[in-house]
Amino acid sequence: MSKILLIDDDPDFLDGARVLLEQEGFDVATASSAAEGLQKVRDAAPDLIILDVMMDTDYEGFDVARTIREKMKLRSLPIIILSGLRATKKIPYQFAPDEQYMPVDIFLDKGIQPNTLVRMIREILAEQRDTPKSPL
Repeated sequence: MSKILLIDDDPDFLDGARVLLEQEGFDVATASSAAEGLQKVRDAAPDLIILDVMMDTDYEGFDVARTIREKMKLRSLPIIILSGLRATKKIPYQFAPDEQYMPVDIFLDKGIQPNTLVRMIREILAEQRDTPKSPL
């Protein structure tokens, strides 16, 4: 059973996503802040992280992803950013993972269909790889 860590400051999102993913057979841990999330990365050894961007600051999720990649040296741990950033800030362009600024595997907008999210999680977990698509 794959372990997924959800890091988001919205308790309703955490509850809903946890229920969905547990129903799909995943073991789910949650964290409601960046600090708690980083501690759970160390303690829980997740197989995949789903991370929000806007928590205490408008860009905190980006910092968390960079900390996981650079400081924790977990370059092959899959990270999905799932955020309402584009809608909230009315940003007209798409985000894409890259090595310098956003070292994650996928950037998704909140509001994604649950079955699409589950399919993407399963695809990422099935990949055999030594480094993420955008390593640093």
